[in-house]
Amino acid sequence: MDEISVDNTKDRLENVFRELGFELIRIGGAAVFRYRENYLKLTYIATFRAFVIEYAGSIRDAENNVFEDGDTYPLDLGERLIDQLREDIIRFYC
Repeated sequence: MDEISVDNTKDRLENVFRELGFELIRIGGAAVFRYRENYLKLTYIATFRAFVIEYAGSIRDAENNVFEDGDTYPLDLGERLIDQLREDIIRFYC
């Protein structure tokens, strides 16, 4: 997948967060999605050709950049990547 496709996929994944009621905020210059006491970052790791959800369970952890690695979503999943992310967000973070 080329860089344009990565950007397009990231936009689509971020839209999933918004559709599920997450608010996009900035913490320390980083884009973070907040829902209740869950703070999630979506990061692309080129080496693995995958997106990863990083999460913090409090605003304090998020402000201190103490995020734990969550699930990975490889680009190889294609369209299934969007569906899998949606299912996991609902299951674990909503």
